[in-house]
Amino acid sequence: MILFVVLIVGFSMSYSGLNVQQVKALSLGDVLYVGGSGPNNYTTINAALNVADDGDTIYVYSGTYYENIVITKKISLIGENPKTTIIDGRNMGNVVHILSDNVIISGFTLTNSGWEDNEAGLMINGDYCKISNCLIVNNNRGIYGEYANHNIITNCSVSDSKGLSNIAFYYSDYNHFKNLDVKRSKLSGIYFSYGDYNSIKRCNIADCYEGYGIGMDCCSHCSVSNCTAKRAINGIKIFDADNNIFYNNTLVESKGSGIVMYPTSNNNVFIMCKSTRNGYNGIWMRKSSGNTIENCQFENNSICGIYMELYSNENTIQKCEICNNEGCGIYIEQSSGGNTIKMCNIKNNAQIGVYLKKCTDVVYLNYNNIYGNGWGVWANGSICDARYNYWGCFLGPLTFGLIGDGVGWNEKGKVMFFPWKIAEIEW
Repeated sequence: MILFVVLIVGFSMSYSGLNVQQVKALSLGDVLYVGGSGPNNYTTINAALNVADDGDTIYVYSGTYYENIVITKKISLIGENPKTTIIDGRNMGNVVHILSDNVIISGFTLTNSGWEDNEAGLMINGDYCKISNCLIVNNNRGIYGEYANHNIITNCSVSDSKGLSNIAFYYSDYNHFKNLDVKRSKLSGIYFSYGDYNSIKRCNIADCYEGYGIGMDCCSHCSVSNCTAKRAINGIKIFDADNNIFYNNTLVESKGSGIVMYPTSNNNVFIMCKSTRNGYNGIWMRKSSGNTIENCQFENNSICGIYMELYSNENTIQKCEICNNEGCGIYIEQSSGGNTIKMCNIKNNAQIGVYLKKCTDVVYLNYNNIYGNGWGVWANGSICDARYNYWGCFLGPLTFGLIGDGVGWNEKGKVMFFPWKIAEIEW
C-alpha cells in the first residue's frame, strides 16, 4: 500500500519509474531483481516469480522480456522505466495475467498479446490490485477484467487494441480508473458490462473506430467525471443502466450521437456535460425515464441537441444550452408524460426549437429563452405547457403575427403560451 501511494503521487505523463533505492526502501518483503547482476538477480521475470513469496517485490531493469507472465502471488512487480522495460507476449496468450489479489504492477510496457478471444496485454482476475505508470499498446485487448473487484488503474496509457476494446471489465464492481490516456481501439475505449459502483475519472479517450468512448451495459451506481471522448461511434453509451452519474464530461466529433441511452436506462444524472459537433445528436434517448440533465451544453450537432423517443418519460432538462443545432434543439416523440424542460437557452437551432410528436401527456416547457430558431415550438398531436418563456420579443411568440419565435400545433395538439416573459430570463 505504501508503495502504491508513492507511485501515484510521483506520476507525470512522462511515465518515469522508480529506482532501486526507492524500491528497497518501500518494499515490505524481500526484493528480487531481473536483468541486473549480483545476489537475488534472475534473467527472466518468470524465474523470479517462481521463487517469490507473498509480500515480495520483483524489480525489473530496462530491457525487452519475451515472456507471458502469470501472477498467482501477492507481489509487487516494478519496472525501471515504462518506456524501456518491455514485456513482449510474442503474439501468444495474455502478456500479463493476474490470478491473485493484492498485486501491484508499475513501470512497464505490455505489448503483443495473442489475438484469440479475450487475450489481452493485461488480464485481471483478482481483487484489490493496483496498476500504475504502464504503457499497454498493440494488443488484442489492452486490459481485460472479469469478476475483478476493488482494483485501481491509474496513470496509464492504453492504446492500439486492434482486436477488441482498449479496456473492458465484465461482472466487476468497485473498480476505479483515473488519469488514463485511452486511444485508438477497434471497439470501445472503456467498457463495463454488469458492474456496479465503478468510477472513471480524468480520462482522455479518442479514436474508437467501431465502438464507444465509454460504454456501460447493465451497470448501476457508477460515475464518469472530467473525461473527454472524441471520434467514437458514440462518446458515451449506456444500455439498461440505472442510477449513474456523469459529471463535467466532453463528447465531441462522434460519428453518431455524443450520448446514447436506451432501454431501459433510468434515473441517471448528467451535470455540466458538453456534447457538441457530433454527427447525429447531442444526446439520444429511447425508453429511458427519470433522468436529469442539468447545466449541460448541446450545441452544433448535425441533427438535434436532445432527441427523446418511445416512452422516455419523467425526464428533467434544466439550465442547459441547446443552441446552433442543424435540426431541432429538442425533439420528443411518443412520450407518455412528465417530461420537463425549464430554465434553458434554446436558441438558433436551424429547424425548430422544440418539436413534440404524438406525446400522450403534457410536456412542460417553462421559464426558457426560446428564440432565433427556424420555428419556436411545434406540437404534433401533443399538448405543451409553454407558459412563462421569453420568445425573443416582449410582444410574445409569432402566433400573434409579431416578431418572436413562432408556436404552432396540428393533429389535435395544443401549445399554451400565455402568459410569457417580456425580457430575457436569467437564472
